[in-house]
Amino acid sequence: MRPLIGKLDMLLLRDAPQKCCSKRIKDRMRLLKDDVQKISSYLDELSEVEDPPPMAMCWMNEARDLSYDMEDYVDSLLFVPPEDPSLFANNIKATRSLRKWFSRVKTSQTQVISAGTLSEFRRYVQEAIQRHQRYNLHSCRTLRRRFVSHGPMVLPRPYEETADIVIDGRMNEFINSLATDGDQQLKVLSVLGSACLGKTTLARVLYNRFRKQYNCRAFIRVSKKPDTKKIFCDMLSQLKRQHPLQHCREIDLIHDIKQYLQDKRYLIIIDDVWAASVWDTINHVFPKGNHGSRIITTTQIEDVALTCCCYQSEYVFEMKHLDDDHSRKLFFNRLFCSERDCPEQFKDVLNEIVETCDGLPLATVSIASVLASQPVMSIDLLTYIHRSLSSCFSASERTRQALNLSFNSLPQYLKTCLLYLSMYPEGYTILKDDLVKQWVAEGLIYTTEGQDIRKDAESYLDQLIGRRFIQPICVNYNNEVLSCAVHGMVHDLIAHKSAEENFIVAIDYSQKNVPLSQKVRRLSLLFGNAKYAKIPANITKAQVRSIGFFGLLESMPCITEFKLLRVLNLQLFRHAGDDDGPVDLTGISEMFQLRYLKIAAGCLSVWREYASCRIFT
Repeated sequence: MRPLIGKLDMLLLRDAPQKCCSKRIKDRMRLLKDDVQKISSYLDELSEVEDPPPMAMCWMNEARDLSYDMEDYVDSLLFVPPEDPSLFANNIKATRSLRKWFSRVKTSQTQVISAGTLSEFRRYVQEAIQRHQRYNLHSCRTLRRRFVSHGPMVLPRPYEETADIVIDGRMNEFINSLATDGDQQLKVLSVLGSACLGKTTLARVLYNRFRKQYNCRAFIRVSKKPDTKKIFCDMLSQLKRQHPLQHCREIDLIHDIKQYLQDKRYLIIIDDVWAASVWDTINHVFPKGNHGSRIITTTQIEDVALTCCCYQSEYVFEMKHLDDDHSRKLFFNRLFCSERDCPEQFKDVLNEIVETCDGLPLATVSIASVLASQPVMSIDLLTYIHRSLSSCFSASERTRQALNLSFNSLPQYLKTCLLYLSMYPEGYTILKDDLVKQWVAEGLIYTTEGQDIRKDAESYLDQLIGRRFIQPICVNYNNEVLSCAVHGMVHDLIAHKSAEENFIVAIDYSQKNVPLSQKVRRLSLLFGNAKYAKIPANITKAQVRSIGFFGLLESMPCITEFKLLRVLNLQLFRHAGDDDGPVDLTGISEMFQLRYLKIAAGCLSVWREYASCRIFT
């Protein structure tokens, strides 16, 4: 509720006579702010509870919804539309509908209505306070989490190639075989293993270690629901180090990649392949040659690994669980820099925790990161972690529980920023600049006067990378992260928690009968190749603040129906052969609270008059 409190302060300090000039209005606003601060403190207390009871979760969701409604109203008071059409953004004309909207804003915000609305909101807030007391939610203080949230951690560089992996004898032999292989024919290798064994990390080690030995290179993520056109766009972009041309078709991308690779020695990583048919589609772009090129795939499915390697099993490297010695090395190096530095009184219980992680690198590193974030280590905390992991029967359950413990140990501001990543599809590569700007536009970054809000947002990202919730994908020569992604299991965790808190509603066209909240603030539309996908009718579009759209132009919703948008992220594309005329986005001119706009049209064009438009806020 901090953004709401800050905006109430702004409203109280304003001199605009048409908004709130009378003492009566300001007195009501101060009383409302006091009550809002009380609810905010209750929310902060409950956010410290590891697993709040259902009654507490229900109250927290109701309180957040109420704060959103109040913030919408305060925004309408703070917003002052321009009197002169020339003050609009470049190339956007003040249409008759805009002037009509302006006049409606002005005439509706009289002092009488403001006083009545403020009183009504205060009544709702007081009722929420009474419910908090009636439900006895103060008693949840006894359930407060065992973890302590504090500031940024000093951790190893998150993108060091060996930070999250222990290279044992088998793995070192595999790496050396790639380095010493003098065969000049194109060769495909595959890394096989179940989830959370470190396949992507090993692929990244190979990519970083050998990339300079090749004329061109690319690291491509596929995931369960691949978009082949985007895969080829990403591949061509990385190989040529420039974005593909506009109006390109998938067949043109394939042709360009083939032509570019024809006489080159290349290294391609194809990460997280889930179907042999997907590999067959991608494999067509690689020219066969005798330049010593190498392709490395990663997969959880044995048949896919064999298909990639033309059923030559000697080219398949199978990842295995870490043995006890390597598990301890990974854990203690992460926590203390070495096992020798571990305090003697904690060694036994820490070794039990490492054993419970079952040789899974993601679980091992996640728990080590949790403990590294704590200012004080205690036997009680370690025993609690050990019991939590021991209660899980399967390896995947242990990893999920390790991630859940790590999530619970985050301070609230990092939790919120992490949950925001569920706006993106699983396996999606996110540009750092885009993510940082979206966090700022959403009001998720808390900063003090004089501080650089962008630097604060980047520090949030660094902390989440340090906790291993976010994986660096592209890193420049100065070790700065340029793009990132989240592990599939992490995405499952934050998607579940986002839905539980109604923080983000994600609509996946491939999922049926998904329960949806009627009141949606952040909407992620994962429509993919669905040509006739629609937004469910029960969603109130006028209340949506943020939209992430990933799909065909034909399925894009009418953006003029979303009046309160602050963030609009459109990832658009068309089917091959469809009319490639420009995209009409004139509705953007009516979004006066928009703070972030991205139109990644890929192979589309937009109306020329929007090429240089600025966002009016």
